Amino acid sequence: MLINMKQLQSIPQKPGIYQFFDSKKKLLYIGKAKNLRSRVRSYFQSNSQLSPAKELMVKQIKDIKYTLVNNETEALLLEKAQIRKHQPPFNIDLKDDKNFLYLKIDLNNPFPQIETVRKFAPHNKVKYFGPYTNAGSVHRTAKLLKKIFPYRTCNRDLTKLPNGTVCLQYHLGRCSGPCEKKCTKKDYQEMVKQIMQFLAGDTKEVIKYLKAKMTQVSLDQNFESAKVYRDQIKAIESLQIKQSVILNQTINEDFISVYQEESKSYVNLFKVRQGKLWEQLNFTLLNTANHQTIDIINEFIEQYYPQTTDIPKNIIVAEMINNNDHALKVAKQGTKKRILDLGIVNAQAFAKQQQTSWQKDEQSANKALTQLQRGLQLPKPLKRIEVYDISNIQGIYAVGSMIVFTDGQPDKSQYRKFMIKTVKQADDPKMMKEVLGRRLQHKEWANPDLIILDGGKTQLNAVLKIPKINRKIVFALAKKHEILFTNDHQQLLFKKNSPAYLLIQQMRNEAHRFAISYYRQKHRQDMLQ
Repeated sequence: MLINMKQLQSIPQKPGIYQFFDSKKKLLYIGKAKNLRSRVRSYFQSNSQLSPAKELMVKQIKDIKYTLVNNETEALLLEKAQIRKHQPPFNIDLKDDKNFLYLKIDLNNPFPQIETVRKFAPHNKVKYFGPYTNAGSVHRTAKLLKKIFPYRTCNRDLTKLPNGTVCLQYHLGRCSGPCEKKCTKKDYQEMVKQIMQFLAGDTKEVIKYLKAKMTQVSLDQNFESAKVYRDQIKAIESLQIKQSVILNQTINEDFISVYQEESKSYVNLFKVRQGKLWEQLNFTLLNTANHQTIDIINEFIEQYYPQTTDIPKNIIVAEMINNNDHALKVAKQGTKKRILDLGIVNAQAFAKQQQTSWQKDEQSANKALTQLQRGLQLPKPLKRIEVYDISNIQGIYAVGSMIVFTDGQPDKSQYRKFMIKTVKQADDPKMMKEVLGRRLQHKEWANPDLIILDGGKTQLNAVLKIPKINRKIVFALAKKHEILFTNDHQQLLFKKNSPAYLLIQQMRNEAHRFAISYYRQKHRQDMLQ
């Protein structure tokens, strides 16, 4: 196995699809998960019950990539599209078994049924609704449909039925009775139209239709039928069927989302084809520090689309851009806006992957640690690094945190939290001094090879006043640009995006995240008292 278990901790605990690659970047497998981190980690645990084929696959895995989605249904959709497109070798045996379900309505039949099928074969007069994540969900939907709409479930050829045919389902109140000629073709097809609107999520029109029918039968004093319509309306209002990945359209559209950082921007491109999310791509744009989002998107459009023949009808963006070469549309709300928002989440995840890509294997981590050790002129290898941060608002709910990196990896079992006890006002340097002083009292804790204070020179000056502290290993980190201050106030700056620079950046972000999470916890506790 070539994957470090600690690397798996960076995978989000969100739904999505994951992809396994070998040492030659060949795609081995595509899977889906409600919780990506949990699912991917399960392949590498010693007690995993894997098939022989999966065991062979795990031995070949060198790299992991993932795409975030909103829910399991979207994960299923994207998984199927990607498997169909790439056909990874370890997905072949599972392809048919993992097919999800659809509800099918064949409009070639004058009295169509509602069928449950696995095969998706689009046709002008055949309508599909789904996908559904499992057999239970599709059967529950079909059961609800049957309760609301009395469509037929039999396989009889209604054109050949003799006079006097009896429909048991009709007499039980479960069918509209077309085989007994209790329902005309026109009325049945009107009901099917309402069913399709219901399944497409257009419940507003269905309810409007049913209310009109309820009013009509009430005026005729047919109160039993009015009660049936009333119950149908209530049942529909209790259910919302929404699908944010499958769009109710046949045109092709691209969705472009951008996540900006100081000097780089990350683009997420969702390709929606025939109403389905077909592909997701990520790109990095350099030197974008002084550019607005609309300029970055426009530059991406100008550079990307001349290199592809896959030009969509529309390009969906969050803000209007002056570009005469492509049909651009702005999405401010609804499903398309949600897809753009999901693109930003994926762009952020991609940025995180890129920033920590140096951690892909042990050799790269060692390179970062060696570079950091030499740059700081420290005598020992950096086995244990401790980073400290303070979080408070005007001295209220003041907390300190210590995070630990062991061998260049976050070691969360060693993280510690400190509730500030001696400093009553907003004074970060004194708070930092208190935290370090209390930490040094724990002789049972392993000695650090490097201490980094997130806060700058004033925090450094305060901490250096602590008796018996090892001044040579204490450095302060400026709030911006990852500048380190030595105990004699010299400035050290590693080359941007170098392994040491990225390690410092990650440790600072982790320390800040941990301190903020503890601060919020204390704040919530006090609010509840």
